[in-house]
Amino acid sequence: HSLPHSIPVHLLNGTYQVVGFDGSTTIEEFLSTLNQEIGCRDSSSSGFTLFSDDPIEKDMEHYIEPSAKLCDVISKWETALREKGSGKFENTRVIQLVYKNRLYWRYSAKMETERERLLLCYQVNQQVVQGRFPLTRELALELAALLAQLDFGEFNTEKGRGSGGNVKDLLVLQALDKFYPYRYRDGLAPDTLKELEKELQEKWISLKGRSALDCVRIYLTCTRKWPFFGASLFQAKWKQPEPQMVWLAVAEDAITLLGLGCMQPVARYPYSSVLTFGGCQDDFMLVVSADEGLGSQKLLFALSKPKILEVTVLIADYMNAFGHSGTPLAGTLTRAAQPDILKATPDHQLTRSDSKKRTLDT
Repeated sequence: HSLPHSIPVHLLNGTYQVVGFDGSTTIEEFLSTLNQEIGCRDSSSSGFTLFSDDPIEKDMEHYIEPSAKLCDVISKWETALREKGSGKFENTRVIQLVYKNRLYWRYSAKMETERERLLLCYQVNQQVVQGRFPLTRELALELAALLAQLDFGEFNTEKGRGSGGNVKDLLVLQALDKFYPYRYRDGLAPDTLKELEKELQEKWISLKGRSALDCVRIYLTCTRKWPFFGASLFQAKWKQPEPQMVWLAVAEDAITLLGLGCMQPVARYPYSSVLTFGGCQDDFMLVVSADEGLGSQKLLFALSKPKILEVTVLIADYMNAFGHSGTPLAGTLTRAAQPDILKATPDHQLTRSDSKKRTLDT
């Protein structure tokens, strides 16, 4: 029963899993196999799903619809690479599939598997390193040490002969690079950097004897204290008389605007107040009912077209999964009848009725 093709799926902890497929395999079926092999729950419960890299843009990822056939996805990707590339076909490059959390349900944290928790640590670490998670320098060091212990294992304190010292220094530097926020180490003087390495090394050594499970548990206990743990953050320019840069934090129950530097909430719009959302010319538009229920308020955000599409689909999926009680109905997460979102050009809005959204008690 072996399948004719196989492809690696990259996990955020630096490992990968090779999964078989054939010409008719959908992403949903492919994910079902992957989840069983790596020890994760069904994607509709865990919120973990597949993304692909972009054939042209570096550092851009695309969410892949569960109903799509994997062969079609690969074919489209290769066509885009050929057509938009520099004219020559790069036969060395192939699509890269990445497995990540996309929809996060706070209530289901108790049901997470060990593998899911491990992968969440690495996903939060990406946010930490990129400055998308508010934390002090002290907490940043504590978290970096936990991930160093998890990733590299115990710090070897024995004085080895020869170049042992250099290897240890290199490990600490690697840990800083992988797990410590850019903004806290950018442009540091050599002496200050040495001091930082020393502090991280001490914290790492203090974790001696801590198992991988311990590290994951402590890491998640610390980071889940942030109310926007698990939310997807989009940097956008909020168009108002005095425009300001904000984070659009899209989570299971609301869209919250966070200040760019402080990451503190500026405004919050629960899904029960959202009337319309989607692309409007070159902007992302959000129409919400006013506080007293009289009239509505229109908000515009400058975002790139791919991001407008991504944020629109994400909000639609959260709203579709939202029952009256605020808990997701797992069956609706598969989105068999997919809303006609943007028709790939962000010039149509998505209204509640389009997204087969259940009417919420407002």
